[in-house]
Formats: sequence, structure tokens, C-alpha cells
Amino acid sequence: MPLSLFQLAILISATLIALVAAAAPDLDPTKNSGRPDQRPPPPPPSTPRLKCKCQPNQPCWPTPSTWATFNATVSGRLIATTPVARPCYRPSYNATACAAVQQGYHYETWRQQQPGAFQYTNWELGPNGQGCLLNRSSTGSCDQGAVPVYTVKAATVDDVQATVRFAHQHNLKLVVKNTGHDLLGRSTAVGSLSLWVFFMKKIQVVDAFVPEGAPIPSEENTTTKGVGAVVLEAGVVWMDAYKAVDEHNRTVSGGGAQTVGTSGGFCQSGGHGPLSPSLGLCVDNVLQYKVVTADGALRVVNAYQHADLFWAMRGGGPGFGVVVEAVYRTHPAVTMSYFQVMVSSEDRSLLAKVLRELYARQIEWSNAGWAGYATVNRNYVALAYMRPNSDVASARKTFGPLVAYARGLGNLTLEQEIYSDFPSYYALFLNMTSLVPEINAGFGSTLGSRLIPRTIFETDQGVDKLANTMLQVQDESPPSTDRYAIVSVAGGAVARGSSKETSLHPAWRKALVLVLVVGGWEESLSWKDQLKLQRTLTKATDKLRAITPGSGTYLNEADPNEPNFKQSFYGPNYKTLKGIKNKYDPKGLFVCRLCVGSDDWNRDEMCPRHH
Repeated sequence: MPLSLFQLAILISATLIALVAAAAPDLDPTKNSGRPDQRPPPPPPSTPRLKCKCQPNQPCWPTPSTWATFNATVSGRLIATTPVARPCYRPSYNATACAAVQQGYHYETWRQQQPGAFQYTNWELGPNGQGCLLNRSSTGSCDQGAVPVYTVKAATVDDVQATVRFAHQHNLKLVVKNTGHDLLGRSTAVGSLSLWVFFMKKIQVVDAFVPEGAPIPSEENTTTKGVGAVVLEAGVVWMDAYKAVDEHNRTVSGGGAQTVGTSGGFCQSGGHGPLSPSLGLCVDNVLQYKVVTADGALRVVNAYQHADLFWAMRGGGPGFGVVVEAVYRTHPAVTMSYFQVMVSSEDRSLLAKVLRELYARQIEWSNAGWAGYATVNRNYVALAYMRPNSDVASARKTFGPLVAYARGLGNLTLEQEIYSDFPSYYALFLNMTSLVPEINAGFGSTLGSRLIPRTIFETDQGVDKLANTMLQVQDESPPSTDRYAIVSVAGGAVARGSSKETSLHPAWRKALVLVLVVGGWEESLSWKDQLKLQRTLTKATDKLRAITPGSGTYLNEADPNEPNFKQSFYGPNYKTLKGIKNKYDPKGLFVCRLCVGSDDWNRDEMCPRHH
């Protein structure tokens, strides 16, 4: 499969199939909804005493009989997990099984249903590149790599609680996986026990949800009057959630790819996507979580119960507990207008002019309620923008000047220029996901990213600086990482969202766009060259960090080698978040890559940093 197609697939699956809508006053998530004021949580306690996680080659590792007893407590749902490509290796070679692996290997919908597979295969490899990838089966050995040793295929909350207690009791490295759509590798680890929640699929749309513990509504007290909501179990993906709310003539602010989970790290990390500029980020729409914490207890977490944990889990990322149920506010259904175009040329200087014009129009488009995505490489610029409750005439009026400007430059090719309307958000989402290449997973990938403040776009000097910086980023990136995306999902309701009620990095409220620098490679690339590519991408993305001091990025789509992850991911909230982490997870059961508290652990989160 050509590398360029893979890179495009990453962009589409991560963000570019997302659909966005414009702000509507009656849908403003920042209006007072009757929740109590969110006071800053108490100062963090001292860091607890930590110890190394138990590994399979150590005496502390559970015996086979202990595993068998545990299996009985989860109704036989414990799986001895192996890398998916193992049937293609000797001595485990099986022609029929290997053919099935080869057929499904590069499809995300197949991978999400395999306990030992993840969307991007670099996260299946161990710290020295050891693993079991299909492209190496003819010459290499099949090592377990970072694929978990055991997996619990959870079906109930009891399964989740039993798994958490078992991992806590035996000091095991515990990871939580839904679909494996994870760009930071937080859902897998060497020598780990995996809690797989993908099959917990219940969905309920309710007309008047009231968080547990809220004052009972009455004639005197209307502050906690119920609101429309959708209740989602841990394994639900956004495609299914959108369908469910659409059937009730509602919509919900969620992710932009069909295999992104609704209730895990996506929303806890902020959760941008199709409707963010109109309805707010996912964290702005959370009404309640049900969470299994490190002690195995099931806690109802909202503005009235465990309010500190609720604050932390709205922007502080994963690692505070296992969400088994999330409740999100729903909003009235909208119609959608859509525009797309691709501009290509072998003359890079002409494309640079088109891009400069695109940057200069970002504020105008955002203020008008449009949001969307632009994919850029050395030979083309592809745009896709959306707006709710609008029409084709409005789209032509908004984007016609840019199209005319590009045509006026000459020596440019414009194609795939489309203006269209859709009867609902779900209809547009279905159309966009149908454009995703079928072969879109089973490769290596990495990202660099940065939130670009609105102030950059307010002056000609700022626009010029961004345009010149993006050219430098491309010039200093290796060939496989010269593509980037302008993700226009901030502004509007995101800017109006609360930095007091949520722990989201305040940079989100000041940003207009998120820039993603995309790297991808075939499995045949050597481990040494993979590491070199990642270092080069980090260095290239430094150019964006340099022109946006004090900003940050989206921790779900970020560089796994982010130089200062505490500032870039969490900003001024990190110290308070860490105190809450220590309160609910004092022994680091849920420690994960670049999550809150990971700075107390070594790079693979297996031993305390100063052990």
C-alpha cells in the first residue's frame, strides 16, 4: 500500500471525516445549568510511595491456578492474548488463520475486534522494537512485544470491578482498551493485563436527565430541571451514538471518526470533533460519569458527587479510573451545509499563496459559523468545511472568494469542488465516513501538534509568521511527515466554554485551530529509522511551539515525545490534577503514557522514576 495513501487515511480517520457546525445561542453550553459553582479542588497531598509493577518473569506474577480462579470471577472472559500476526509465524503457522489475518490486517473495523490488535502497529512493539508484525513474518520471530499478556473481555460492570481489584491486589500493569484507536499507545503495555470494554454497548436516549445527588426539582427549585441526554456504556463508538440520537431527532457533540470510543480517553482529554464550535467540546457536555476507581469501587461522579474527580475527568485525560458509563447533553437536530475543494500544483510558491489566504480567512469563517479541516502537502491543499442550519448559497458566498483567488493565480488545478446540503448531522457523518479508505490501519504512525491562538490570525504579521513557519515545518520534516492538517474546531462555543468547571487546558479557549503534523510508515521500516523519524518530527514541530509561547495542544492527538508534556497537555491545572490523581489512585494503578502522574514513573511506567 502506498505510504501517501496511508498518511491520508490517518488524517481522515483521526480528524478529517469530522463534521462541524456553527454556534446557536440556545445551544450555548456555557449558560448556567443549575450546577453548583466549581471551587478549585484542595491542594495536592504528598506523592504516595510507589513500587514497580509485577512482570511475567518475576515470582510475584500470579500462578496459573490464580489466573484460573480469577477467570471464574469474570465468567470465563479471560483471554491469553497473542499478537494477531502469530498464525503467520513458525512454529505457530496456520495457513487458514494466517489468510484471515492478512485479509483483515489493514482494516480498523477488523482490528478493533481483536484483543491483541491496535489501530497503529508501532504501539504493539516493545521498547527495543521487538514484536510480531505481519510484514516481518518471513524473516523475524514473533515476540509478544507490547501486546498485553492477558485480556478481560468485559461484559458487565462487575467484570470491570473484578479486574481492577485483581490488578490492584497483584500489582499488575493494567491498561484499558476500547477500539485501540489511540495515537499515544495508552491502551497497551509490555507485560500488562488489558481491560477490554469494547463489548459494553448499551445506549439510552433520555428526555430529562438529572444527575444523581442533585436537588430534587420543584416549583421552588428549577435549577436542576432535567435536560435531554444520551447514556452510553464504555464500548459505544461515535457512529452508533450519532445514529441513536438521530433517531430521536437530537444530536450530540462527539468525535470525528467512526471507531473512536465515546466514553474513555476521548472525552476525558477534551474531545474535539464534528460539532465542537457549535456545541462545545465533549468535556463541555458531560453531565455524569460512572467510574470504577483504583479501589474497585463504583462511583457516580458529577457536579454534586465527587466533584473534584468530575472536574479532573473533564480535561485532565485518562488515568483517574475506568469510565463504565458516560452521560452527555443532547441538542436539537440540525441540517448541515458542506463545502469541499482540492487545489493542486507542482509550483509550491502558488500553493503557499493559497495557504496564506486560507490562514487570513480563518477568523472570518469562524465568526460566520463555519468550521472544518484542511489537509496540506507539497502538491495540494484539500479543504472540507461545514455549517449547520445554512444552505448552499451561503457556502458559495463564504468560500467563493478563496476559490476565485486560487483560479486567478493560474497554473493551479481545482477539482472536487462540491457544495451540498444534508438533512441532518448524522446524514453528513455517514457521507463523510464513506469516503474513508477501506485500508486505513495496521501501519505505524506518530503526530506532532499545537493549538494556534486566535491572536495569531488577527494581524497580517501573525498570518505571515504562521505561513512561513508551516513552510519550515515541511522543509525540516522527513518525506513521510511533510503532510499537515489545519483543524478548525475551536472558537465559537469552545472559546465560551468554562475553564473553571473543567480541567481542560486553557489554551483551548484561546485557540482558533489545531495544527497536526502527520508521520506514517510501513511496518518494514527499521526500529532505528522509526525513532529517527519521530525525533525529526518533534524537532520540526518545535517551530510551532516557538511561535505560540504559553499555548498547548490536544493530548489525544499529540507527540509521544512532547518536550514538556505537563505544560503542553495540562497547563496550569497539572499540580491540582496530580493531587486528585493521588487521592483516587495513590498507587498508580492507572498510570499511562504522558498521563497525570506519569512523571513519577520511568518511561515504560513500570517502576517509579527514582526506584
